[in-house]
Formats: sequence, C-alpha cells, structure tokens
Amino acid sequence: MTKSPRIQTNEGPPDKRVQIISEVVARPDSTYPVVIKPYKLDLTQFGEKVRDEITFKIINKSDQKLDLTMICGYENLFEIELPKSISAGETEEAKLKLKEYGLQTNFEKSFTFELNDEKNSRFTIPVKRTIRNQTAKKPTARKSAGK
Repeated sequence: MTKSPRIQTNEGPPDKRVQIISEVVARPDSTYPVVIKPYKLDLTQFGEKVRDEITFKIINKSDQKLDLTMICGYENLFEIELPKSISAGETEEAKLKLKEYGLQTNFEKSFTFELNDEKNSRFTIPVKRTIRNQTAKKPTARKSAGK
C-alpha cells in the first residue's frame, strides 16, 4: 500500500509531498521474519475481575538473531516488555501491562517495534480495551397471581 499525503505549512517553500509505503499482510500468521501470537491484543474487561496485562509470543522464523527496539506506543495507557533479542528459530514471550489511566478507559491503539534485519522491519500490534458494565440491575422474576 502506498500513500502520498501533502504537507502544508504557513512558511517556507510550497506544499511538499511525502510517500509512505507499507505492506499489509492479510494472514498475520505468515509474516517474516517474525510471527506474533496473538497478532492483536484484547484486554476487554467483562466483569469486576481486572484484566491489566496480557502476554504474547514473538517467534523468530529467520536464521539470524534479531534485536528488537520499541519505536512508538502509548506510554500513558500501557507499558511493553519486549525481549532485547530473539535467537534464530526461537520463541520469546513479551508482555503488555496497563497503567492506571489505561485501566479506566476504553481505547483502540497500537504499538510498533523494529527489528535489526536487513529491511529494519517494523511490526505494529493493535491493542484494544473495552470495559463492559456488569453492574446493571438484573431483572427479578415476577410471581404469578394466585401463587
């Protein structure tokens, strides 16, 4: 996918165009050089039990050791614990932990990390949190007349 947004400023030369090129993968279980499982993180909370963290796996499908570097995230919502590196053919676990503000709000965001492979591949992982209200009063059964 290629996009070419125009950048306008109120000073300097006329409008500039930049080109952004990305590869959208229809099957996230077939990415290279790493596979992320699950490929999207859902911290939806259905009841009173707090869901404040989720783990995910990063599988190195390449034949070289890969270093991981965090590129961007939402520091006010969550923190990410990534492994520093993953050896060829190995699997490492990573963790996303919600911060106080992230515990109290619904959101759909993402974070991105980069690998040190020859393409400097970047992976963006979606993160979703919905708080479902379970405190609504449940309907009470009515007694039928005459009983």
